[in-house]
Amino acid sequence: MAEPVSPGLSQAGLLRIIQTPMPYGKYRGQPLLRLPLAYLCWMERQGWPEGPLGAELALVYELKHNGLDQPLYRLLPK
Repeated sequence: MAEPVSPGLSQAGLLRIIQTPMPYGKYRGQPLLRLPLAYLCWMERQGWPEGPLGAELALVYELKHNGLDQPLYRLLPK
């Protein structure tokens, strides 16, 4: 079974947003999960990037916007 383009809420998708660094911009190198909600709100208004990065950023935005991100921080590498 092929991995969906959107990370969804699968375990692999969640681990990907925890481990993936932001590839550009002010927060370059920061794990996507650590991006501030205000930055994600700005990106949402600008339009998500195409491809997997846009889907991952949109997922992080939804998790943070709905207060579901807190349990994931303990999974971040030290």
